[in-house]
Amino acid sequence: MKKEEIGSKLQEYRVRAGLTQKDVALAIQRPQPTIAAWEKGRSQPDADTLYSLLLLYKVSPNTFFDYDISSINVTSKELELIEMYRSLDTKSQAFILTVLEHEKERCQDAPSQHPPSNKIDSPTKILLKISDQPASAGTGVYLGPDGFTERMVNAEAVNGADFGVPVSGDSMEPLYKDGDIILVSMSSPVRMGDIALVTMDGCGYVKKLGKGVLISVNHHYDPIPVTEDIRINGKVIGVLPAQTE
Repeated sequence: MKKEEIGSKLQEYRVRAGLTQKDVALAIQRPQPTIAAWEKGRSQPDADTLYSLLLLYKVSPNTFFDYDISSINVTSKELELIEMYRSLDTKSQAFILTVLEHEKERCQDAPSQHPPSNKIDSPTKILLKISDQPASAGTGVYLGPDGFTERMVNAEAVNGADFGVPVSGDSMEPLYKDGDIILVSMSSPVRMGDIALVTMDGCGYVKKLGKGVLISVNHHYDPIPVTEDIRINGKVIGVLPAQTE
């Protein structure tokens, strides 16, 4: 696909998402003229930035690039698993392949019919990325582009979250306590009044979004004025239960 075609589609899906170029520039922390240049086809975003734009516009890569997958004999769940596998690093992919090989052998060796059993199935486990740095439930902690640690957790407990972040401080009590791991969704829409993970002035916060301020649940903390470099990283959709870690 040519740069001009990519630019036209970026503009189309931005408008469908109800966003202005200024909104996009603020969300991905790029200058507005850069967004305009992409949409005019004078330049184009790198792969990571394009993926961030597609998440922001809530459009899948298959739809954006007009991939015809109707003739492929796989289910939507299988396609979802492929996408998940491709998003993993080499170490995680090797782990998943090992599990698949083990389960394949187990199923081949198992009898075709199983007697009734009162055994309760173990919950499905998945890998969840947990930030090595905390988000502040106080006056702010540094949250830079450092690494994540992967943990095996119960899939049901994650509730579709993209990653987890430890909480530091008590400003969101009793909702979220110091040491809790909040679950963050990058695809859920974030609106005024929602609790979100945000980055501002180099610090990370878990706060309720107010009009021009970040609000704490704990009323002992004053609202924090929003600055121009604020970035919303995702919506907080829950907390990881202790037994799933």
